[in-house]
Amino acid sequence: MLKSTVAITYELDDIQAGVSELADETLKNLTLQKNSFALLLCDSDVKHEEFVAELRRKLGVPIVGFSTTAMFSGGEGLCDGGAILTTVTSDDVNFSLATSEPLTPDNVAEEIEKTYKKALAGLDGAPELIMAFPPYILGIMLDTYPREFSRVSGGVPIFGGLPAHDEVNGRSSVYCGDTASGNRVTALLLSGAVKPVMTVKNSLGSLANLKRTVTRSKDNVVYSVGDDTFVHFLEQFGLDVTKLANPEDKTTSFTTYPLLLELANAQDLDGVPIVRTLHGVNLEDGSGTAIGEVPEGCTLSVGVLQPHDIDISTQNSTKDLIEKMKENERGGYRYSTVFAVSCVARYYVMASKNTLEADALKKGLPPELSLSGFYSFGEICPTSVRSGKAANAAHNESLVLLAL
Repeated sequence: MLKSTVAITYELDDIQAGVSELADETLKNLTLQKNSFALLLCDSDVKHEEFVAELRRKLGVPIVGFSTTAMFSGGEGLCDGGAILTTVTSDDVNFSLATSEPLTPDNVAEEIEKTYKKALAGLDGAPELIMAFPPYILGIMLDTYPREFSRVSGGVPIFGGLPAHDEVNGRSSVYCGDTASGNRVTALLLSGAVKPVMTVKNSLGSLANLKRTVTRSKDNVVYSVGDDTFVHFLEQFGLDVTKLANPEDKTTSFTTYPLLLELANAQDLDGVPIVRTLHGVNLEDGSGTAIGEVPEGCTLSVGVLQPHDIDISTQNSTKDLIEKMKENERGGYRYSTVFAVSCVARYYVMASKNTLEADALKKGLPPELSLSGFYSFGEICPTSVRSGKAANAAHNESLVLLAL
């Protein structure tokens, strides 16, 4: 079975001191077994390459993970300006890690295939889970990662997200074993005595009872909805598109009113709505952009996200995860670790109540489970897993949980 422990440091200016604090606390509380990895969640304002390389040397296990604007743990709750390290070890679960060459929109599919095959070659047994650590690169859709990993793996469940940062504080990075990168994807494959369970939840109010079909779009740009422009579609919900084009607080304006998608081939979604965060509108041609793909033929509406909705989805996701764990525990299996990825839009919408989600997870999950999570620019998680095949999808404004 898996064993894990969580360590936290707020010492990021002195890298040697911060790394020592994380490694010493980890090795004090956890005896490393045959196979190990460590998931690092770290504030974006740090020398990522140096931090990861020193932590790999000090701890002696591969480091994966993300930079972020904020993170949380079961013991600490919400954590700003620090680093959280979850170290996982096992004698009967296998881990294999591989990292791509620098990604571009032209080579991303090829590099994902190469990376997966490289990780697979180093794995003992068939993969039960892919933990994906992709970079945030303009021009590469979030949807690309679950789609391409699903293609090359034949539908192995995928869990992950995109690193997040703010415009003032640092840059986004993914952690790749012994270094950090802003343009490479890392895949961590798990096999053996592991039974991963995952949930994805979002709870959104409806701004109006109005749905229309997307009639013209490309990737994440929507040009027309029904017989009119995307901008006119938004105006029918009472939204001030002028403010959306030039908002004083762009973050709040876009994250509060996400797009709700009903896909034409939604039979595998298990009732999970696909949400897309608005990214911008163009008043000249009437188009709009989203964080994530909005395909032609899907049905589009506009929702509203409020702190109350976040609280509900967090509680529901926690209950759902516990039920899934209980099903496997009837056979003697035991869970030790929970990883969480939540959309940074939820963090911004919570504003002064930004501990709400972390507190709800801490309260709802069994105390013996180690918990760590972060706020992301996009989440990856299956909406369903049937007969070992996962309907992997990209999400916005959602909370995704993984239990190992």
